[in-house]
Amino acid sequence: MISFRQRAICATLSAGLFAPALALAAPDPVAVADRLVEVIETSASDASYDSSQYNAADDTVTIVNLAFTEDEDTGSFATVIIRGFDETNTDGFGADRITATGFELVNDKAQILISELTIANLDIPSVDVDPDDPESWNQVTYTSLELSNIRAIPKGSDPITVASVKSAMNYTGDDGISGNGSLLIDGLSIPADILEGDARAFMKASGYDSLELDVTLNAAYDAITKTLDLNTLTIDAQNMGVVNFSAQLGGIPKDMLRDPAQMQGLMATATLRGARLSFANASIFDKGLDYAAGLTGQEPAQLKAQAPFVLGFGLAQINNEAFTKMVTSAVTDFLENPKSLTVTIAPQNPVPVAQIAGAAMSSPKAVPDLLGVAVVANQ
Repeated sequence: MISFRQRAICATLSAGLFAPALALAAPDPVAVADRLVEVIETSASDASYDSSQYNAADDTVTIVNLAFTEDEDTGSFATVIIRGFDETNTDGFGADRITATGFELVNDKAQILISELTIANLDIPSVDVDPDDPESWNQVTYTSLELSNIRAIPKGSDPITVASVKSAMNYTGDDGISGNGSLLIDGLSIPADILEGDARAFMKASGYDSLELDVTLNAAYDAITKTLDLNTLTIDAQNMGVVNFSAQLGGIPKDMLRDPAQMQGLMATATLRGARLSFANASIFDKGLDYAAGLTGQEPAQLKAQAPFVLGFGLAQINNEAFTKMVTSAVTDFLENPKSLTVTIAPQNPVPVAQIAGAAMSSPKAVPDLLGVAVVANQ
């Protein structure tokens, strides 16, 4: 289910929306603002604004102090600027570009601030949408979205900050979902004090004041072939390490991809065409080893010496000698020189996910060969 924060932001952005088009006449700024209020109130209990003006020089409608509420949440934008409003679209709402500044959302638990949010070519066929119903958002498209200077401040805690979030979409079909897209999260900073349990204890013991992340995601989907390619997912943790993941899947119908409620049905249709997971160590492995040694009362060197034997014993349970030897050899190399570790899955043909699950339960020995698994270190 989409949270109120997501709904409020989506609804606010949706306000200026719809496919780029040349207006036949100057839009009525009050009518534009009223439509924006209508869109927001599909998810909020109340919405209002102070004023709305049209500037013919740059074809923009500027709405001042757009505010909304739902239950205990109160939100507002200082300004919302809608450029290239499409008057010919009477069912939906559209614009070439929307720029919203000075976002604030407040409740008794936290405050969320966003300096600026921009979205280009956002297209919604109708304002009659249900934020909790994925089907009602079919055909909603945009070409780019950017948020800058985000601060989430839990009550009584240091803020979680994000320098920027950028997303881009390139559609290759007319179904509103086929195409390729990217997401970049730059400068995500999570204070160690906000973490809980073992994660917080490890951060404190290892000298990390905060978790500093950059995230990159690139993916493509084709509704005709039902293929989903996660080309790149990179999580770069500053002074810790970098994780890279990619995967190629088949048997993914668009309706299941759109609706989270149907995702469990993918077990019966999805196939795995390939995958790759790699970890490049900066310092987190060494500090993790020191932390584990402190918990067990042993020296780090002792844990390193024991690891291949423990791993080999565990892998022996699947009774695949070649696979066990490959993994223990790679892990041993990594322990001696902890630079990188990579796992690759390359089956000769796409393998149904249901077959993988079945083999894991009935014949685990066959799984590594079925998937063409390879494990290497420092390459």
